[in-house]
Order: sequence, then structure tokens, then C-alpha cells
Amino acid sequence: MKIVYRALKGEFEQAMREKYQPLAEAGQETIQRVADEIKKRGRAHISQAGFSKKWQNALRADVYPKRKASLNAATLIYHKIPYADVFETGATIRGKPTLWLPLTSTPKKIGRFRMTAERFSKEIGPLSFIQRPGKKPLLAGKMAVSDRQAGSGDLGKVTLAKLRKGAAGSGVVRAVPLFVGVDSVKLRDRFQISEIIETEADKMGEIFVQRLSAKDV
Repeated sequence: MKIVYRALKGEFEQAMREKYQPLAEAGQETIQRVADEIKKRGRAHISQAGFSKKWQNALRADVYPKRKASLNAATLIYHKIPYADVFETGATIRGKPTLWLPLTSTPKKIGRFRMTAERFSKEIGPLSFIQRPGKKPLLAGKMAVSDRQAGSGDLGKVTLAKLRKGAAGSGVVRAVPLFVGVDSVKLRDRFQISEIIETEADKMGEIFVQRLSAKDV
């Protein structure tokens, strides 16, 4: 006896698509869920490390492909701030030859930008070098003060407004230290995003089975 079976055109392809689709959807949903959890936990971790909302939101988790389900779905985890990885691994930053760090009394920003010696020089005025034998050098700026402050030696809080007036030579002017010079700064690791990624990636098999069981396969 001879049995001949001939599939209708497109029948096999259709059957394969019907089987593949729920698998692809389960795979895509698994990657999306893992990516969302990494982003959620990662941002919370960055917040606990004391970083701002800007730093938290800069952690991204993009899933590909974007417009269809695929068993080959993948997620790209990255931080939009280019040097963020130094807080994941730790790093030593060296000066060329000196690294100038703002003192605690120095205003933290100029406008929306972080205060640096270079930015101060460009936007406010020149800085004078103070050599201290046996101690770290300083950079000082000119600050406008009142007659009473000048007489008492208590110059009060260092503000951008008073520094701008001082740079312009307005009123009584005194030099105030703003930056200290160091050879290098060691940054400790403060993020553990890699550990979060590994923990969530280990759950992928279980999540895939859960997502697939919810479908009509």
C-alpha cells in the first residue's frame, strides 16, 4: 500500500508560524520583564547610593526587537552618563599634574553646571595660586565683603554673587580659598548593577515557563 500526502501550499509554513508565535511572545515577554526588573532595582540601588534622580533615570534597559515578538529577543542595559562605570568598578583619577577639587565651602554649581576651577576661571574670574609648604596647594578667588566682615576677618558664606562682585573689583575684596590641589582621587565602587543583572538573568528560565504556560500552545 502506498500513501501519498501532499501539503497545501503554505500549510506547513502556517503551522510553523502558529507554533512559533506563542514561543516568540513568551520569549519577548520574558526579556521585557527581566529588563524592567533590572531597571527598577538598579535605579533604586543608585538612589540608595546617594545619587540624584538624574543619575537614577540615566540607567536604561532597551529591549530588541521593538515592534515584534522574537525568540531571539535581547535587552541592552546601559547608563547614559559615560563615566558611570567608575562607580561600578572603582577608579583612581589622576591630575595632570594636579587635580583641583572644590572645598566644602565653595558653591557646588555655576548655573546648572558642576563647579570646577576651569569653569570658575572662564565664567567668574581668575584664581590665584597659594603654595603651602608641607600642605596641599590652594586656588583662591576674590570675594566682595562688607567693611564689618573685612575688619573682623569673618567673611561669611561664600556665594556666587559675592564672588562675581569680587572678580569685578566691587567694594572691599578679600581672597577666599575655593579649590584644593591633589595628585589623585580614589573613587570606591558604589554601584552593584552587574550583580542585579546576574540575579535577574538567572530567573529567565522560570519566567519563560510561566509566560508560556499562560498561552494556548
